[in-house]
Amino acid sequence: MRFLLLTALLAPLFAIAACSPAEPENVQARAQNASIALEQKYNQIRSDAENDTAEAAAPVENEADALLNQLDAVATDAAPANAADAPPANAAAKPR
Repeated sequence: MRFLLLTALLAPLFAIAACSPAEPENVQARAQNASIALEQKYNQIRSDAENDTAEAAAPVENEADALLNQLDAVATDAAPANAADAPPANAAAKPR
């Protein structure tokens, strides 16, 4: 009894499936369109990620540049005005 009921329910589905064969060109076109859409989405996500990273790094880079400029200013102020006023290169070394 169950077999007959199952057969009766599945028979129309098999008939419908047999009537509408898949068109290879249509399937290929849909696959190509899906591939293009996925590639565009990937490119958009990658671009957004790069922009987000650049935005996050910008304040840190600006602060690093400011600190480097401060260090350069301190080093320039601490340097002797001319080479004659500079202590000899080995002045800091202990005599033997």
